[in-house]
Amino acid sequence: MDFDLLTYGVGLDYYTEPVRKEVEIKSGIVTDAKLRTSAADAYAAGDIAVFYDLMVERHNQMGTWDNAEAHGRVAARNMAGADEDFFDVPTYTTTMFGSTLAVMGVTPDVQPDLESVRTFSFEEKFYRKLFFKDDRLVGAIMIGPPKGRKKLIEIMRSRRKIERPKQELLDPANLKD
Repeated sequence: MDFDLLTYGVGLDYYTEPVRKEVEIKSGIVTDAKLRTSAADAYAAGDIAVFYDLMVERHNQMGTWDNAEAHGRVAARNMAGADEDFFDVPTYTTTMFGSTLAVMGVTPDVQPDLESVRTFSFEEKFYRKLFFKDDRLVGAIMIGPPKGRKKLIEIMRSRRKIERPKQELLDPANLKD
């Protein structure tokens, strides 16, 4: 069989039956930005939380370890009396078939109307695609060397508008301070 790219995924089933009558359910348990559910003094975190994502200003659901861990920290502090919004750039990185795949932030599977720019080279074995909402960098997919990954995450966390040509962010040499 011939192909240019092979991917795989593992699905998630969310067990919401015990709380289905107590809280709002969509594909998981709906929360606000503080990870509070519709029930008093009840919070949801991790893969099951359909949380209000401040990055894209809509509800979102992430099935990654780093997201679950970050949710847990914010939910725990809020259960202890804090009043903290959850805001983080979710990341997923894996190595397969001798190449690195890094996904950061939000991608069109979650937010279909994102603007994007991309570059790739079969010879150099890399692919990069960046996603923007309202002139803010909100996501990226990188296959190959992850040069500039940390700087892209920093730009996403800042939520600042991109004033220069977006295409420039595809080149790691342009990501220095």
